[in-house]
Amino acid sequence: MLSVPLDAETLETCIAAAMAAPSFFNTQPWRFRLDAENVAFQVRAAPERSLRHADPAGRALHLSVGASVFNLRVAVSHFGWSPVLRLLPRPENPRLLAAARRTGALRRPTTKHRADLYSAIWRRHSSRFPFTGQPLPPQARAELAEAAQAEGASPAFPEAADTVRLLRVTAEAEQRNRLDADRGTESRGRVHRDPDDVTDAGLPRWASA
Repeated sequence: MLSVPLDAETLETCIAAAMAAPSFFNTQPWRFRLDAENVAFQVRAAPERSLRHADPAGRALHLSVGASVFNLRVAVSHFGWSPVLRLLPRPENPRLLAAARRTGALRRPTTKHRADLYSAIWRRHSSRFPFTGQPLPPQARAELAEAAQAEGASPAFPEAADTVRLLRVTAEAEQRNRLDADRGTESRGRVHRDPDDVTDAGLPRWASA
């Protein structure tokens, strides 16, 4: 597709796509700014929105911002530009985590990512349902691996023994979190029950199965 002008509506749509990204307990620990001189989106950390007890080192904050930057890149590509990303563009300003600059028009949608990723941004939502335990279909695994490799990552799918070990470690971590009063209070303040996920009896749907 040919690129469109960076008008107010397009700018707002790109930022809305970035804000639709998943974040730790939906804290949305990011701030956006348009660098008009370089026509670049600046993405800054908002540590005041992070969780002091659940994320003391800021790891989840950086993962959340990374997801937001990814959505921003997908949106920029959707409107026909080629996004150029710089991570930590100003070392003296550690809160400025990324700058995404738009460059020349693309003649077709981006080839690095699937064309339907943009529409998927608006369908994403959180789910509190438990995992089904069913294995991923081979096609889904292949698509995940391809997407990860496009981002320079090397995906690994755990075998049965590794899965058991990961589940044990996860259970131990959940138990530790439940015993941490400050962490529990902080987390409960961020979780809100979705009315669509509750039965007429007031129980989560998975609890009534």
